[in-house]
Amino acid sequence: MIEFSSSFILSIRQRALRSRIWFKALNSAERAILTLAPKCVDAIKSPLLVDAVAKIIVKVAEALRSPLERFRSQVAAPLAEKISLIAQKWGNTQAKDWAFDKGFVQYLAVCKFNDVTVFR
Repeated sequence: MIEFSSSFILSIRQRALRSRIWFKALNSAERAILTLAPKCVDAIKSPLLVDAVAKIIVKVAEALRSPLERFRSQVAAPLAEKISLIAQKWGNTQAKDWAFDKGFVQYLAVCKFNDVTVFR
C-alpha cells in the first residue's frame, strides 16, 4: 500500500500554489485535504484518504503539464498511431516504429498545435 508523507504533500501543495493552479484546478474540498492532511499526520495510511490524495495529486500533475505536453499526449500520439497503421497497410515495414518515435510525435504536435496543414 502507498503511504504519502507530509513533506511530499506539502511539496505538491507548494508547486500548485507557485504555478497558480491551486485555485484554478482544485475545488475547496481538495484544497482542504491537501492543506489539512500533512498537519494531522506524518504519513497517510488510511486507504480511503490515500485514494483521495492520489486522485488530487493526479489532478494537480495534469494541471502542471504544459499545453503542448497535453496536446501531444491527447492529439499527436493517436494521430501518429493512425499514420503508422496507414503506412503499414501500404507496405512500409518500418512504419510500426513511428507511433513510438518521440520526434515524430513531437513534430505532429507542433504542426497541429500551430495549425499547420499536415496530413488532413
